[in-house]
Amino acid sequence: MENLPSELLTHIFGFLHPVYDRLPRLSAVCQEWKAIIQNSPCLWEHIHLKTRQLSEREKNIIFKCLREYEVYIKCLRVASLDVVFGYDFWFFIRHVTLKMTNLTCLDIPTFPWNLGQFTTFRSAENLKELNLYGFWDLSDIQWTQNYTQPVSLINQRHLKQVRARCTKLEVLKLSINMLRLTDSALMEFLNALGNLKELQISAYNSSEANIPLNRYTMKLMKCLLSSSYISIITKLDLRYISIGHKELRLLLKVLRSLRDLKLCFLDIHRCITGYQYLESKTLQYFELDGLPAKNIVRLKCSMPKLRRLRINRCSNLKSLQVVSSMLEHLSLNYLANLRSLHVTSITLKLFEVANCESLTPKTIDKLLQMNRRIEHCTIRGRLVDFQVSQVEISRVLTDLCLWITDFSKVQTMQVHCPTLRSFMCNYHAPDREFSGSIHQECCVDIRCNVLLDAYISLPQVKSIEIKCGSVVHLLLNIGKKKLDMPCHVVRVSADAKIHTVCAKQCNFARVEFTADEVSNLDFDQCRINGGLKLAGNCVDMICIRNMVKSQENIDIITQCNEIRKVILSECDKLCTVTVIPEKKLVYSKTGLKKTQQITEDHSSSASGAHAFDCGTERQQGVLNSTSSETAVDGPSRLVNTVATFNCPCFRGLLLNHTKEKK
Repeated sequence: MENLPSELLTHIFGFLHPVYDRLPRLSAVCQEWKAIIQNSPCLWEHIHLKTRQLSEREKNIIFKCLREYEVYIKCLRVASLDVVFGYDFWFFIRHVTLKMTNLTCLDIPTFPWNLGQFTTFRSAENLKELNLYGFWDLSDIQWTQNYTQPVSLINQRHLKQVRARCTKLEVLKLSINMLRLTDSALMEFLNALGNLKELQISAYNSSEANIPLNRYTMKLMKCLLSSSYISIITKLDLRYISIGHKELRLLLKVLRSLRDLKLCFLDIHRCITGYQYLESKTLQYFELDGLPAKNIVRLKCSMPKLRRLRINRCSNLKSLQVVSSMLEHLSLNYLANLRSLHVTSITLKLFEVANCESLTPKTIDKLLQMNRRIEHCTIRGRLVDFQVSQVEISRVLTDLCLWITDFSKVQTMQVHCPTLRSFMCNYHAPDREFSGSIHQECCVDIRCNVLLDAYISLPQVKSIEIKCGSVVHLLLNIGKKKLDMPCHVVRVSADAKIHTVCAKQCNFARVEFTADEVSNLDFDQCRINGGLKLAGNCVDMICIRNMVKSQENIDIITQCNEIRKVILSECDKLCTVTVIPEKKLVYSKTGLKKTQQITEDHSSSASGAHAFDCGTERQQGVLNSTSSETAVDGPSRLVNTVATFNCPCFRGLLLNHTKEKK
């Protein structure tokens, strides 16, 4: 990448178009990339900002490019300004946007227009897409708080200005609860937009924005859904407007261009059959927040083009059937009684389950087996056991995330998946429930080819066993409140290399690592009772920090040819580290084999234990110890360097052969 010409780098960065948060972050790699990104107007033609996690430096880059390339920008989409940027950005974006001359798309949900500013908007004649949320008067906003006074609703004068200037408008996003119009005035406005091809209707959260559902809202909604414009409605967000199941079925039947539908049923009534059937031939995204009747227990969605489905807070739902051959994303939240789940799609890539207490792991595993293209799986809530044991080559599961809120019935977690790359298992429950909800000891078993990232945080673990081709990063975190609960055995084995293992606030009975090469082992605030066992060719570094005060010795049982560095830091009571050599391991092309016994140097010492701290130097309170130059043979050559930082009781490294002889 360093030798590539700037033109080719610009072409590569063009694949990040439109601009989200990735392009500003790439500018921090080096000065050359920063110069290319900031001096290439073609990269800033389409800007989509979802910037909740952008730093101030990255925001400044965006602001600079907005100022310099305002004439090149064609599309500007920004998330809610009050949440992302704050009030100071309102004035900036308004000032910059008014001067943009080639803007064809303006999609900012909470943009603070007022009538006088819209008359000076230079790109109004070129606009093809507009998000018409509302016209704001600055006098209506009390800047010390969010939305302390109602904003100005859209009236007939505002629409007259839009109609006169936006003559090329093709896509209009309209917020119904921001309109203060009669139905005839709205129809007159839409009829004047001769190029209108797509209409998106929504009702924003009125309680958060202090925008009341005025008396025009329901009347205007009924007017739109009964007009000729029903054929161009592509998005409908009715999460804050009451609707019944009969009206819903009628809408799905008549809205023939509808692609995106979001609903939240507020009408509570009874259904005679307890069965709800929803059908749409065009719907691609469907979000359902609650069911229209309390006693609906079965739901069937027949939507052949559906790609994304979210169902939330349907507590009485017991059976869900989704008929779609194109479904890619399925999210189920707070379905406490859901027991039966059937999905016909074989293209599912992302599966999320949260607080579905009755959904058994067997049902989830069956879904994973039927949908072999699932790449990301997230499960939150209560678990009994969890097993993913299907190991066919066609499985492509790469990310598995488990958030457990009830650990009392979890006994085993078995994940045997060759394509797994990322695994996270985290226990999360209120502090007051911690002591009373732990009754079992869990066994975790993970087997895959290459484990890039793994995070395990469980309150009481009997054993953790990981077998992979290679391990890049493994983090074990138990927590201070769980330190008295021992994790009996941890075994991590890799055919090639273990890069980084970090353990924090853990209580180990025995820890074993087996690999050709181990780069970094980091133990922070841990207790290692039964010793640290290492097997392989070499270990680059072992770092032990903030050792618990009750532990005075650590045993390192090694089958390695070399331990390059041992670092001890802030271990107040630690006196010795005992190295117990066993058998060397010789690696061949066929794998790991125990073939050679370590030979003792009988001339150097005849005792069972041998201590050394030769070649020590004290510099600024730091003790650096290296192996003795006289011990050219035998186990003393296993450890090259020992460094201590603020370990006042540490006396040195012990080499013990007695265990090997036994």
